Amino acid sequence: MNIYTFLSLGYDLLDVIWFSDKGRNPRDVIENLIPNKECKVLDMCCGTFSNGLPIAKKNPKNLVIGLDRSKAMLREASTKIQSAGLQNVKLLCRDAAQTGLKPQIFDYIILGLVLHECDSDLWQGILSEAHRLLKPDGKLIILEWDKQVKFSRKLKFSPLYVMEAALNNKYFKEFYHSDKAKFFAGYGFRMLEKHDCNYTAVMKLQYAPMK
Repeated sequence: MNIYTFLSLGYDLLDVIWFSDKGRNPRDVIENLIPNKECKVLDMCCGTFSNGLPIAKKNPKNLVIGLDRSKAMLREASTKIQSAGLQNVKLLCRDAAQTGLKPQIFDYIILGLVLHECDSDLWQGILSEAHRLLKPDGKLIILEWDKQVKFSRKLKFSPLYVMEAALNNKYFKEFYHSDKAKFFAGYGFRMLEKHDCNYTAVMKLQYAPMK
């Protein structure tokens, strides 16, 4: 069993442990940011398709594409899609930094809990590829862990924080504690909206390089 097979088995526990607290579930926020009209949505590094699935269910006019390099994750995603009987979904096994897809074809790209696991080279690669794939007026939607203020939430989040910091070394801490508007501006994206959710933030961005 490789690491992605192992992770795929427990990936959806995130929703049960951290997203089901009183407050806003980030999956619901993402779902409401995308309208039910004819457009293409890319769930980049989709894992088991936890972000893309509710969008595809709610918005039958959307074409929702899930992309991940892990076949194990995509198998779990495929099971969910088949159970839901969805016809407006495609899954692709590709590298997010080099997808091989045509440029400027997506109206929305979702990156859910991805960037905190990356080093600086992957930040550049993935965000550059997202820019290449988005239409000129396309939107990038980011879901990421957010700094906690309340002691009770800090305590509940602490095991995950320690695990992520151990696995991802300095890059997790650098990203987690960064000013997100400044971070994404460094890659040419302007923050349009930021929504505070359970242990996370959902951000909507558009490519707008500084002059």
